[in-house]
Amino acid sequence: MTRPNPNFDLTVEDVDLIETALSQSQKILSHRHLSYEHGAQIEGGANMEKAVQTGETLSRIQNLLGRLQMQKVSGTPAAGLS
Repeated sequence: MTRPNPNFDLTVEDVDLIETALSQSQKILSHRHLSYEHGAQIEGGANMEKAVQTGETLSRIQNLLGRLQMQKVSGTPAAGLS
C-alpha cells in the first residue's frame, strides 16, 4: 500500500486553476441543487437524497475554497509588511 505524499509542489497559478475549476463546479452544482430541491418538493424520494448529497458536496467545495484562499494569503507577506 502506498502512502500519500504530504509535500505538494503547486504554484500559485496551479492553485488559481484549482480555484477556478472548483468555482465553476460550484455554480453548476448550485443550479442542480435547486433543481433537486424543487423536484423533492414535488416528488420527494430520490430527489431529496440527491439534494442532500449535492448540498454536502457544495459545503465541501466552499470549505476547500476557503482553505485554499487562506493558504494563499498566509503564505505570502502582506504588502508593506516585509
